[in-house]
Formats: sequence, structure tokens, C-alpha cells
Amino acid sequence: MVLGTAAFAWISIATVNNIEGLSLTASSGDELEISLDGINYYSQLPGELIEGLYEGYSLIDVTSLDGNTFYTGGLRDVKPAIPNEHYISFDLWIRSTESERNIFLINHISIDTEYETDEIGTYILSKGVIWINPTRFLNGPDQDDWVEAGQIDRYYASHAMRMSITEMINDQNELDQRTANDLKPTFIFDPSNDPVRSYGQPIGAFSYFFQRTRWWIELPTEKPQVSYRLSETDPNDPYQALDNESWVATLVPTGILNEKDEEYYASKLRVNIWVEGWDADAFDSIDRDQVKIQIQFKALRIATEPESN
Repeated sequence: MVLGTAAFAWISIATVNNIEGLSLTASSGDELEISLDGINYYSQLPGELIEGLYEGYSLIDVTSLDGNTFYTGGLRDVKPAIPNEHYISFDLWIRSTESERNIFLINHISIDTEYETDEIGTYILSKGVIWINPTRFLNGPDQDDWVEAGQIDRYYASHAMRMSITEMINDQNELDQRTANDLKPTFIFDPSNDPVRSYGQPIGAFSYFFQRTRWWIELPTEKPQVSYRLSETDPNDPYQALDNESWVATLVPTGILNEKDEEYYASKLRVNIWVEGWDADAFDSIDRDQVKIQIQFKALRIATEPESN
């Protein structure tokens, strides 16, 4: 147990042993195109391009305050985490010739969606693992939310996972002359929709570890800015955002024309997906779980901010 850096010395080791069904959907129509290399674009990435990308891939619990810098910890040495060894990280290019050029992460369907779903939307789902816990611990915010020793329950890796979307300078577009200050801030999304069981809470995995070992670890005082929801669209206008919560990027001119002499506007994003070691649901039991991930983007008109009095 490494206690020297309290912010990264969490309590469990959670190795999710299989990532499957990773799907990237540009939109519900053909107005957006998406690419893994900035060269070959699709409205929906063919399965064969990503099917084997993370086959047999395992995640370990890491932690991040900003969605870009990651560290290992727990029962390991605290050190920088390695992308695509400890957590998933990949770049995406998105382009369009249409007038809507603000890219949103949309359609959160993790809640009340079964693992076997074939719905289009954004989710992190897992099958769950049956676990007989060996000790009594406090699993909820209320003082009567105790789980008794020997109790059998199902625990889900997806409840402890996060994804971040970061807009980047498009190094394949010489017309992208923006600076870092011009980019959208990193968007960190917790699809569990449960802020009570979020980062650094004194319940769940933290309580279990203490009750099991009687070893107290200081909880982190600094916490990441996390969203538990995605922007919604106007029911009467599917291209109008009702809010800008998950506005992640803006397409910029490229000077490249399609066969109709329409100019492409494009943007580059980095997607990170990880098991958050400070999450209340990062139990050891989830190391046998299987996870399925899908991400959906759409170009929308941004919501107009209300005028102040």
C-alpha cells in the first residue's frame, strides 16, 4: 500500500478483464463523418476496424483529476498510468460539410439499458459480477445502508468508470490555427448518473477496505469536475441543443472540398475511458466483469444562454 501521495493512494485493485463491443457512432444520420486516422471517414465506423482493437484488453484502476493525466496507485506504486495499457485512449477526427458545426456528446442511455442492447446511444455497460463479500461495510450514504458479511449481490464495473472528451488542435489541418485557450475544456462524464457514489466518498469500496483491514486512508480533498448527464435536444428541433453541457468541440475549415464542391469542416478529439480508483464502486470483485462501450456524437446548434438582469 502506497500512502506517500494521498491523492492517488486508493484502496482497491480492479482489473476489468475484457472490453468488448466498442462502437463509435458519428450521428443518427449522414451529416457527420468520423475517423480513427484523419484519412478514412465513415458515418459509423465499420465493426472490423474496432472489433479487434481492444479484444482481450484489461483495465486496471487509475485516477485522474482532469481527464487527461492519469496515475496508478492502490496496491501498486504511484506512477503515471500508460494509455492503452492501464486505460483506453484514442484519437478521433470528425468532419462535416453541413452548417451545424458544434459537436456534442449525446444520447445517454446507460441507465435502465440492458447489456445485450443494440440501441444507438452513449453508454458504458457491464454484465456485473456476483460477489459474496467477506465483511460488513457501509455501502450507501445513509447510516442504515450496511451490507452484511456473507451477503450476495451483483457489482458492476460500469458503475466505477469514466470517459473524457478533449478537443485538440487538428495537426492534419493547416487551417486550424487555434491556440489551447480557444479549445473547449475537457468534458469528464460519469455515466452512472450517481453523484452520491462518486469520487472519494467514504462509502462503498472505501468503507469495505477499512472494515476489512482496519487501515485508514485519507480521502482526497481535491475532486474532478464531472458531469452526470449529456445535453438534450429540442423535441421539436433535433439539431437544437437545449443546453451546452456536453458541447465538446467545434469544427473548423479545412480547405478540402467534396465532390459537390462543399468544404469540409473538421475537428480532432481525444477520448479516454478508465476505471476510477477513487470511485465508491471500485470493488475488487469487478475485476472479472466484462464491459461494453458505445459513444455517439452529433452536430447541434448551441443553446442560447439566458440574458442576465
